[in-house]
Order: sequence, then C-alpha cells, then structure tokens
Amino acid sequence: MTSTYAVQDRADTIHPEPSKKAARRSQKAFGGLVVRSKNGTEYKPWKPRKVFLWVFLAIQAAFIIWLVTGIASAGGSVHAQAVAECLNGKAASMGMTQAQCVSWLGGAGKVGTSLGAAVIVIVWVVVDFFLGLGYGIYRLARR
Repeated sequence: MTSTYAVQDRADTIHPEPSKKAARRSQKAFGGLVVRSKNGTEYKPWKPRKVFLWVFLAIQAAFIIWLVTGIASAGGSVHAQAVAECLNGKAASMGMTQAQCVSWLGGAGKVGTSLGAAVIVIVWVVVDFFLGLGYGIYRLARR
C-alpha cells in the first residue's frame, strides 16, 4: 500500500504531486496544506512526525532519573568505615570528640551529595543548550 501526496489549496482544490518532497516544495511555493491518501481517493492532512520532541523528553527523563538516583543513593547516614576511623583515635588527633567527628563526616557526605547533584544539573543544562542549538540549526537549514 503506497501513499500519494498532494497539496490542498484554500479553495479545497487538491493538486496531486509525484512525491512528498514535491508536495512540500509546492506547499512552500504556493501555500496550502500537504495531504496524503493511502487508497488514492480520501485525502487527510499530513503531519510531520515530532521526533525531536520525543528525543528531548527522553533525555529530560534520563537526567531526572540520574539526579533522583544520585541524591537517593547518598543516603542520610555516615558509612561504618568512617565511624570506625573516628573510633580508632583519629578524632582525638583532629582535636574533636568522637561525636563531633561523626557529625563532621556526615556533613562532609552531604556536601559531596550536593556537589554531585550540582554537577548533574550543570551537565543537564549544557546538554539542553546543545540540543537547542542543534535544533535551531536544523530548523534554519530546513527553511
């Protein structure tokens, strides 16, 4: 089953074209609406696929998943190895009590999580900028 393309003008007159490319060219030159028929008699408006929109949304979803899993994987507790270091006398060598050492390491873990989230957001913004730039160039090239 092959599709035939045509251009429908404002007076609802349908002008058949040999290909979709020729129909798009006629549409740009004379205006009107590109229509398509699968059976050769009934023409319906032809809509170009919105591939970029779905690729863009998939990339946004991937970044959201990466950000959420990155923040969630950090957890809220200090690792047992860090607590063991505080208990082995490292806290005294730093001039802290054991409780202060554990609290300090917990704060350092939260700062690391924040920096990791910031890096993900920065990469996200840069990727979105280049996607937008590429889409703009693509749209200009199709004019």
